[in-house]
Amino acid sequence: MYCTPDKASVKINSSWWDPMGMKSSRSFKISFSKTVISKINWLGKAGEYYQQPYFGGGAVRFAAVQLGAAELLLDETVTYLAGLKRTHDPFQKMRVGQMAIAVETGNHWITGAALRMDQYMQCPNKNNAEQLIFYANMTRIAIEQICTEVMQLCVKCIGARGLNKPYHFERIIRDLTTYLRQPSPDAVLIEVGNHALNSKIKS
Repeated sequence: MYCTPDKASVKINSSWWDPMGMKSSRSFKISFSKTVISKINWLGKAGEYYQQPYFGGGAVRFAAVQLGAAELLLDETVTYLAGLKRTHDPFQKMRVGQMAIAVETGNHWITGAALRMDQYMQCPNKNNAEQLIFYANMTRIAIEQICTEVMQLCVKCIGARGLNKPYHFERIIRDLTTYLRQPSPDAVLIEVGNHALNSKIKS
């Protein structure tokens, strides 16, 4: 819906948003009680926001942001180790190699999801819609696992020293940990398994 501020009776509550990470973000609960919205200003029908495959497929957008944070951790870890002249350490090479593989794997997932979105936009049929949602759900779960792995490897690389100021690893990890907590991950994984089982049985 759309309404002009001068005609709205608005109550704004910002007290509920005090997260562990993402301290620079803002989130508000806004109540439009006693505000009359004329039908001409409606942006859509009730429940249209949740229309598939756009709602489920849209999950790829936050997965891409999450992966961007993991890639930043990789870059910052390399810079940190170079500054300490520890890039020749075999254990550090091993960890950084694992981080690089994880980030590149994530990029393949994002690219694959984008291709499914393109296929649906070019030919919006039921099969392409199902494939988009299925792949977007898999991408979402895969990126969460990838980001978690990258954070764990980063902490092993930098140790306690890197988690102190002036370094900002702690803030990035805290922000990413918070942002990874998207709703209903278990339900999404069940949907992935259900789709995979049914598709195999049908074939």
